[in-house]
Amino acid sequence: MKTIIFIFIFLISLATVGQTTEENRNLVFDSLDLKIIQRADSILSEQSKWNKQDDRECDDDIANRKYSLFCSLYKASIDITGVYVHRRSAMQIVRFTVEKYENGRVKEHRLMDWNNHAETSFEEVKKVLRESIEAVKQQLK
Repeated sequence: MKTIIFIFIFLISLATVGQTTEENRNLVFDSLDLKIIQRADSILSEQSKWNKQDDRECDDDIANRKYSLFCSLYKASIDITGVYVHRRSAMQIVRFTVEKYENGRVKEHRLMDWNNHAETSFEEVKKVLRESIEAVKQQLK
């Protein structure tokens, strides 16, 4: 009997490997979400401030004042709210906007993979931020 229970638990654990929790796509924004994305957009004010080699570790981006898309949002979150919240609506809308343009560029981490891909341009990064800003503004109306 113990063997059967063990096999059952083992099979259940195998069946759930790789499954992720469904993301909430019904985002609700507040004025801080808008400010976070606008601040990230201003952090990436010119191409020379863009770090195309994101590693999701932002201390070096902050020290060098050269930011990946993810780290610009990370820093903007800290600047505006004092804390970083990974699934905050501001972060999620940018992730969901990136999905529209990912074209096979994302394997594991949307913001990092897309930012680092050879085909991703600074102009596309700015476009994603502008579209995200507009989406938040529309909901806040």
